[in-house]
Amino acid sequence: MADDLWILDPDTAYNEWQRAEATGADRRAFAERSIVQHRAMFARFYRYLASHRTTLTTFGTDDIDGFFSHLERDCKPGTSTRLRYLKLIDRLARHLKALNLRTDNPAATLMTGERWPEDEPTPVFLSPDEDARLQAICRADASESFKALRNVAIVALLLGSGVTAAELRALSKDDLDVNQSRVSVFVKKRGPRIARRVPVDAFAVETLRAYAKARAALSCPTNLLFVATAAGKPMKAGTLGQCVQASLRAANATASDESPRLLRNTYGRRHLIQGKTNEQVSSLMGLSSHRTVTRLRETITAPIEADDPQENARA
Repeated sequence: MADDLWILDPDTAYNEWQRAEATGADRRAFAERSIVQHRAMFARFYRYLASHRTTLTTFGTDDIDGFFSHLERDCKPGTSTRLRYLKLIDRLARHLKALNLRTDNPAATLMTGERWPEDEPTPVFLSPDEDARLQAICRADASESFKALRNVAIVALLLGSGVTAAELRALSKDDLDVNQSRVSVFVKKRGPRIARRVPVDAFAVETLRAYAKARAALSCPTNLLFVATAAGKPMKAGTLGQCVQASLRAANATASDESPRLLRNTYGRRHLIQGKTNEQVSSLMGLSSHRTVTRLRETITAPIEADDPQENARA
């Protein structure tokens, strides 16, 4: 690979480096899922530099600090996100220095004293009883208005397929296939998450079929599956959160984080309890590593009793 490619086309240069040369701390080549994740992380870092008129050959510690400040809105305290980005930037800077494209490695000083968190936050999820009650709420009433049916369908899809809020907001009508015997949703690639087709869990099928029929009959200038208005205005993240919270109240369920993430974690944990492997559940959830699913599996230490006080006191 020509060294000037790092100047002319950094994204391509990084991708080629990952494929051909880059290795982890154990000198072994990165797995495919790791490469996908690293590429997405690099792209985000590079976009930040470009938006601040800085290049890969000139960024310094102030730029790295600025990037982390920018990242904080998506990075929960106590997680390893910051350190994973810092390690990526450190490897990148060392490589550019070896190519004589840089004279220093500004990440080196920031690495001093950094360490992996001893414990990542315990993922928040619904107990099996709460999950079952919420599934019952996800069965639509034929007499409901389009808006009410839409809100129920949103919760049904989040809980029945494990998609993220951002993925749900981006779905088109064609992505939800209700014409086959097994209803499924196709989720396009987004950042480090892989593209995938996810079978919808049985409890959500009839509601989603009813919603798909109602959505097809709606005269709307956009192809989005879920719209906020008849004019095709996209759903807001806050509206999705309100749908989740309202459904939780109706199901007499509570959690410390009542966002769509709660339903996604509940979906993943449910499938682990049902016997799926970490690899299978990670694939269903579009995850490029098993970190999240491993944390979910660690919460399954024994059969859950209906009114287990420890379960009710989860984080």
